[in-house]
Amino acid sequence: MRRMKNMNEKYSIREATPEDAEEMIIFLNQVGKESDNLMHGKEGFHVPVEGVRRRLAMLSDSDNSIVIVAVINGKIIARADLDGYPNMRMHHRAKFSIAVKKDYWNKGVGTAMMNTILKSAKTMQLKSIELEVVADNFAGIALYKKMGFETIGTYKNFWYANETYKDALIMQKCLD
Repeated sequence: MRRMKNMNEKYSIREATPEDAEEMIIFLNQVGKESDNLMHGKEGFHVPVEGVRRRLAMLSDSDNSIVIVAVINGKIIARADLDGYPNMRMHHRAKFSIAVKKDYWNKGVGTAMMNTILKSAKTMQLKSIELEVVADNFAGIALYKKMGFETIGTYKNFWYANETYKDALIMQKCLD
């Protein structure tokens, strides 16, 4: 169990399982309402439970992908994943994403999730982790830089939210 900064609340981090599918959808719908920095927003996450269950099962069988969750009393408060490329020429690489419930921002949960993901990446012998982050997501960018990610490019007009187009940074961490 881990303790959050400035709180007595404890949480655990573990690999997600297909049994987490329903709770994962609840979590994704909640964080979509809390941030404009995710692929889905207030409109909700519209993948059926069975689709999420299949995806979690598929990723758990992969040798270069993983989904982890931070949990308090059976409720997901954060999720992160490495989604590895299936073809052999890119098998050493994975895309990374993370989401944390707003109530748990700035409490060390994101850093703990990143540390867990990076350990998993090394165990999987990945050489490169990439991510895309909206250019005005300063808290996310600061976390990624703290964890050793570097900006390697920019997508123009990558994101459309609240009637505004936003650029995104492409960031990478090499694990050699």
